[in-house]
Amino acid sequence: MLINFLGKMKAFRYILKIFVLVAVICPLLEVISLVHEVDRDVHTGHYHKKERPCAVCPHQGQCVPRVQCPAHLRPGSGNPLCHLDRTDVIGVCCFTGRQHAAEADMKLRAASSISAEDMQFAHRQSKKKLKEWLDKSEHLTQHVILNTTTPSYGHHLSMATGDKRGEELAKGGLQNLFAAKVLKARQAISDGEIALGLTAHTDAPFCPPTPKCAKSSNTYRSFGGLCNNPLNSQWGSIHTGFGRLLPPDYSDGVWEMRASKYGLPLPSSRAVSNALLLDKSRLSSTHNLMFMQFGQFISHDVSNGATFTVGNGSAISCCTEKGEDFLPPEMQHDACAPIAVGSEDGFYRQFALQCLNFVRVQLAPALDCSLGYANQMNGVSHFLDLSHLYGSAEQKIIQLRAPGGLLKTFNDYGREFPPITEKKECLVTKDESACFESGDGNANQMISLALFHTLWTREHNRIAKALARLNSDWEDNRIYMEARRIVQAEYQHIVYDEWLPLLLGPSLIQAYGLYSAPGYGSSYDRHTDPSVTVEFSTSAMRFGHSIVDGKLKVPDLRTGDTYETIFIPEVMFQPARLRVKPFLDRLITGLTYQPMQSVDPFMTEGLTRYLFHGGHPFGIDLAAINIQRGRDFGVRSYNDYRRLIGLNPMMEFNEFSTMAAQRLASVYQTPEDIDLWVGGLLEEPLQGAVVGPTFAHILADQFSRLKRGDRYFYENGPNINPGAFTLGQLAEIKKVTFARILCDNKDGIELASLSTNAFVRSDLQGNEPAPCDSLMIQGMDLSRFKEI
Repeated sequence: MLINFLGKMKAFRYILKIFVLVAVICPLLEVISLVHEVDRDVHTGHYHKKERPCAVCPHQGQCVPRVQCPAHLRPGSGNPLCHLDRTDVIGVCCFTGRQHAAEADMKLRAASSISAEDMQFAHRQSKKKLKEWLDKSEHLTQHVILNTTTPSYGHHLSMATGDKRGEELAKGGLQNLFAAKVLKARQAISDGEIALGLTAHTDAPFCPPTPKCAKSSNTYRSFGGLCNNPLNSQWGSIHTGFGRLLPPDYSDGVWEMRASKYGLPLPSSRAVSNALLLDKSRLSSTHNLMFMQFGQFISHDVSNGATFTVGNGSAISCCTEKGEDFLPPEMQHDACAPIAVGSEDGFYRQFALQCLNFVRVQLAPALDCSLGYANQMNGVSHFLDLSHLYGSAEQKIIQLRAPGGLLKTFNDYGREFPPITEKKECLVTKDESACFESGDGNANQMISLALFHTLWTREHNRIAKALARLNSDWEDNRIYMEARRIVQAEYQHIVYDEWLPLLLGPSLIQAYGLYSAPGYGSSYDRHTDPSVTVEFSTSAMRFGHSIVDGKLKVPDLRTGDTYETIFIPEVMFQPARLRVKPFLDRLITGLTYQPMQSVDPFMTEGLTRYLFHGGHPFGIDLAAINIQRGRDFGVRSYNDYRRLIGLNPMMEFNEFSTMAAQRLASVYQTPEDIDLWVGGLLEEPLQGAVVGPTFAHILADQFSRLKRGDRYFYENGPNINPGAFTLGQLAEIKKVTFARILCDNKDGIELASLSTNAFVRSDLQGNEPAPCDSLMIQGMDLSRFKEI
């Protein structure tokens, strides 16, 4: 027995030595790897050296892209570097479940550390402060209603959801925020605890109700995203908070907008826009405007931060009637954060405009009933589920449905469009004006966006009619839900198989597992929170505003000449041109031929001066809105996200190009103040990608979450997805391309041919248009969906 014992001790010492070697060598190799960072291309973020610091991460760590392990930024975190499998991308060994705070940090925070007296006081004060907020809001109702004829009203239309449940939850979010402020003022919680999210289990005054999910899994994904994850039934659902890659940067640690690193106010977002976001053209050599429009369509599906309103959902005004000044503090709603227009502003000065309206986004209460910093509410589900086509709220879903399992349509002399809305959404009212109803409030925002809603409405009805013919015994609801399930799968397939590779390039597609798998997929992780991050919503996904061309060139397909050139602001909330018989076909063709703009710090003045002008000589500035929205959400500075993905921060303005450096220095006090959206647009794109490294990693992370965290993702098999397709059905879905969607749902009056890659310019060699009925543009065999 003694010999056996000594043998075991010897083995134990051997194992211990190996463990010590790994623990010592991995950090040492990390240092060596950091020395090699000088050989790294700072634009791509890839290392040219291929050392493998740790073949296997110690302590059961997982090798992930740096953006998915924000804890590596914390002092003394000790996350060794590692090479992601089968890629040239450097990751880190992560031990924190891809969160900024580790589980051990969470356990250090005990509920007992906040006294019962402090908590009771916070409860009383939060209720009092919420009442004061609501009373003031009610008092101002007669004075701060936004005029429906102003350009800012168009922006309100694109943000509003009109969902009463969201408004009630937002009150709870405010109440918990007020309680956090009280505890912070009493020093019951620290700034560090708030930043790391260590305020859980502190008996928040308001707790969101837990939904009831059926014990048996539903074949179809729910409307609104509830009950997708059996362990966390509200993850990714409507009215929940956005996720975060990094803790927010609020000047008070809770909700006040970010300040400069020197403690002074940041420059006006309009001043930044005016200095940096110039109107210059730099056309893409490969991508077309269809790629741009599909990106906006995706963005509206997964992200909509509904702003605070007053009264019966009325828009708030933060400026005097003509925008010549801010409303005085006693007349301003507490959700106001108006944008200052300087007297040196060459454009707005001529209209005596000094104030651009801006209202903050509603807040969501934490799902774990905790309190802490402000977290904004998503007004749609976070999943890629076409919520903007079908709706999320029960009333809207019913409103959009028609008998036979169909979506309701407006029949315009034999052609189907989404139904005409009863809301006053058309900014200019004329006899021939027609604005359409949709699952969200954005369908009429751009005429090309209204085209997309038309195409997908037609696609649902095309499939529903085919299913009804194949399965004559199916009831209307079965037809509707099956058609919805198939259309959602087509859409997800196009996003991941066609659009994302053109956005991110092959290296990141591989590194983040975004490729389409043969047969069923295996990427689902029930511990992945799919929630859309604030960095994605307010900054990275808004790269698309840079690639918009200020004019749409609509060809005459009979002659090959240009039929008309449309200034984009003229067709915002004015989609009636789609009713002109040949226009829809011509618009599709124009979007496939016309190049998009490149991602750069340039934007068309149609978005920075005339957005939603509605007949006025000026509109609002979308670039300024983007910058202000990032600050509203507490998004940190650009350099913080460079650090997150493993790039060196820009410490001097002269590290940027000469032109950019001069313009940045004219508005920002230090490079550490640069807003994420602005900095991301300044980066050169990764090889094979549209965007630079910072945006690319934020985008790749988000689409990874949307895939790994969605039980109903179209590729998941029956062991994961309760509504899984058969392998035969899945193979048919994977034949579908966006070119097929266009071919099946065009008017066909003039259009008969399309390029096989609908997101690449049709004038490029190898992507010439092919007949819609040719084998080059495959379709789905719906006979696979006949129930046997």
